Amino acid sequence: MDSGMGGLSVLKELLELPYSADFLYYGDLAHAPYGEKKTFEVLELTRNVCNFLLKEEVDAILLACNTATSASASKLREELSVPVFGMEPAIKPALLAHPGEKIALLATSVTHREEKLQELKSELDASERVVHLNCDGLASLVDAGKSQEAKLLLKNILEIPKQQGIKALVLGCTHYVFLKNEIKELYPEAILHDGNQGTVRHLVRSLHLEEKPGHPTHTLYFSSETNGEKTASFAHKLLTFGFAEPT
Repeated sequence: MDSGMGGLSVLKELLELPYSADFLYYGDLAHAPYGEKKTFEVLELTRNVCNFLLKEEVDAILLACNTATSASASKLREELSVPVFGMEPAIKPALLAHPGEKIALLATSVTHREEKLQELKSELDASERVVHLNCDGLASLVDAGKSQEAKLLLKNILEIPKQQGIKALVLGCTHYVFLKNEIKELYPEAILHDGNQGTVRHLVRSLHLEEKPGHPTHTLYFSSETNGEKTASFAHKLLTFGFAEPT
């Protein structure tokens, strides 16, 4: 599940694997974006989506949304009857790949402020090395397929790491993975890190998907959007080609 289209960047990687699994994807576009809401609101919205998925008799749930993970993963793991997986910003790999350097974390305000991130930085003794870049509004532009507006917002966001000479950028939201080309175009020297591959590896190991060779299938659900066909078409484009203006 995700607040919108961002989790499709994770689903895209899962669908490329040779394992027989049926993936149900739920994008909660009716309540997007999650990243600018109160923590208790994100928890309640995420819980509602998970309850929908449980009615579909899923065997596990992936919160393919960094904001939802930050706000609700620990609580939902206590409540739900199936394993709950989440996203974690690739802060540790970025720090290890750039010893002694600062890294920049692109994330929503919820992800930045949640205790989960503060604990991670403390564990890694990296509080002074992580520069926080608030990217509120960016996920909504991805959901709407507005690439030019996204580039304009990114241009402002990236001024800080460019001025400070920070090359390591951690994409702390699954939506931002669709913007890699735009980020590299605006900041060619940037080295991008995201948590998608690590999450996919963890999911495959934990669910023993390698024991089920075959071809994955998927079904997409989106909450009460006004134009269902346009939404489905854009989601298909993201899964097939990546980020682009919808036609």
